[in-house]
Amino acid sequence: MTSAAARSLSALHRAHAEPAWLAEARQAAVARFRSAGLPTTRDEDWRFTNLAALAEVTFTAPPEAEGPAARLLAGAPAPAGARLVFENGRFRRDLSTGARLPAGAVLASLADVLHHAPEAIRPHLGRLAAPAALPFVAANAALLEDGAFLLLPPGAEVEAPIELVFAGGAEHPVAASPRVLVVAGAGARATLAEIYLGTGDVYLVNAVTELVLGEGAQVEHVKLQDDGPRAFHVSTLFAEQAAASRLVAHGLSLGGQIGRTEVRVRLAGEGGELAVSGLFMADGARVQDAFSWVEHAVPRCTTTETYKGILDGRSRGVFAGRIRVLPGAQKTNARQTSSNLLLSRDAVVDTKPQLEIFADDVKCGHGGTVGQLDEAALFYLRSRGVPEAEARSLLIWAFAAEMVDRIGPAALRARGKALVMARLPAAGRIVEAA
Repeated sequence: MTSAAARSLSALHRAHAEPAWLAEARQAAVARFRSAGLPTTRDEDWRFTNLAALAEVTFTAPPEAEGPAARLLAGAPAPAGARLVFENGRFRRDLSTGARLPAGAVLASLADVLHHAPEAIRPHLGRLAAPAALPFVAANAALLEDGAFLLLPPGAEVEAPIELVFAGGAEHPVAASPRVLVVAGAGARATLAEIYLGTGDVYLVNAVTELVLGEGAQVEHVKLQDDGPRAFHVSTLFAEQAAASRLVAHGLSLGGQIGRTEVRVRLAGEGGELAVSGLFMADGARVQDAFSWVEHAVPRCTTTETYKGILDGRSRGVFAGRIRVLPGAQKTNARQTSSNLLLSRDAVVDTKPQLEIFADDVKCGHGGTVGQLDEAALFYLRSRGVPEAEARSLLIWAFAAEMVDRIGPAALRARGKALVMARLPAAGRIVEAA
């Protein structure tokens, strides 16, 4: 473990009055992180992503004073449903908006729940996100301070998307460890969006989300990551699905100097469906890393994974996906695809889809592609009078649009489109054409 990382953990950790079970879990997580330290390229799951730049920074706890959240949200469209805002991991009640929820549903700051009704979340908090083998999850558990808790009773339906906005940035390097816990009862339905945005400061977001889907529950999870260009972003989504449940998870990873998004799902009930899609974009010397781990533990479940990467400059993109089909998980249907677009000769992408199959009656496949812009299509547009920047932007958007269009709610889809468009060579001049 690096000395800087050890100093950061010591500086960040503060004693709080909290339940004994949480204090014990926190101390175990502190010990785990101090023992393991930050992952290195010697760790197989981090082989292509070097965290040396992160290890050199000493992070401190965020200041108590109000920071950039209000400015970063200025001009943002009003949410159709509830919106909880967090600034460097801490709940900003003054910037948050509520909405009517079904009877028995709860949407609250995790810190509030831990203070007033900790036993309500004790059975679920940390059950999926066990820190034993994952250093960043251990760090999150050690430094857990606030986040969001969503409880949907059986049969509850929330029509408008619930937004969780995480704003980051301060005058000195700060670290935030937000935790999101969602428990969806049998037959419940909801859409949850995690939106990350930030300033040009150096800061770290180490986020963990736990989704528990009951029998027949349907959850759409949308993540829009637009952190500042000097930020470090690591997030891990854990999910467990009961019988006949459906989880749809979309992610756009666009910001930060190093961005890492993990998806870890266990299909634990027959008839479960999982659809995961992700788009990452990077330029300069930035790094975007997408990792997925899906376990089929029972028969007759379906997984579809689709990832795309767009790399320019000297950037690096990584996709590593693993689907495990355990013994007895017959009639599994699983498919992984990774497609990548390199816009410069110096951009690099590493794609590693994997299948581990221990059952014999399954339909599983994977594939990965890497390519450049179609020169014939580019020549055709240029020959029709389209300037080069606009022509390149149209072709890049044609590649990316499939991933943005997978986002269900129109307002979130439009926001995702705007974020992608802003990174194209002729950003403002092709909106109408696209």
